[in-house]
Amino acid sequence: MLSKNGNILRRDWENLRTDIEGIIKDKRILETDFKAISIHDNWNEIENRIYHTFCELNHPAQRPIWLWEYFKLDTFSIVIEQPYKFLDQLVDNDETVWLFVNGDKDKFWFYEGKIKAIETVIEESRYIDELYVASKKYQWLICINHHDNLIATGQIMPDKLRQLQETQNSR
Repeated sequence: MLSKNGNILRRDWENLRTDIEGIIKDKRILETDFKAISIHDNWNEIENRIYHTFCELNHPAQRPIWLWEYFKLDTFSIVIEQPYKFLDQLVDNDETVWLFVNGDKDKFWFYEGKIKAIETVIEESRYIDELYVASKKYQWLICINHHDNLIATGQIMPDKLRQLQETQNSR
C-alpha cells in the first residue's frame, strides 16, 4: 500500500518512521516544509554520495552507521544541551536540506525539508537517537549524535559552529 506521497506503508514499519509520520500529521507540517523521500527519489544515490563526500570508507561495500566517526573533512564539534535547538542558527531557514535518521535496523530513513520543521520533528519524536542534516549540494553535513554532540563537517559549517560556540561562551 502507498501513502498519498508515494511512500510505502507497512504494518511492520519501525516505530521511528511511524512516529515521524504522526508528528507531521499532528503538527500539520506542510509537505513543502518537510516530507519523506519517496520511493521515486533515489535515496540510495543520495546516501552513497553523502558517504563518499564526507566519510573515509575502509571497505567498498560496508557503510558505518555512525558517520561522525569517519568524517574526512574539516570537522568541529561541541557538546551542548538540546543541540537540535541550534540548527536554525546554522542553517538558513529558506534552504531545503536532507534529514536522515537511523532506525532500529541500522537503516537510514531520509527526509527533506526546512530547518524549522526539522527542529519540530526532532523535538517531538520519541525515537530519534542520532540524526544528520545535509546540504542538498553536498557542501556540509551536521550530526547530532547519541552523546548530544553537535558536529559539523564540510565547507563553511565547521566555521559556523565555531562562531556559534564563541557566541554561547560569551553569554
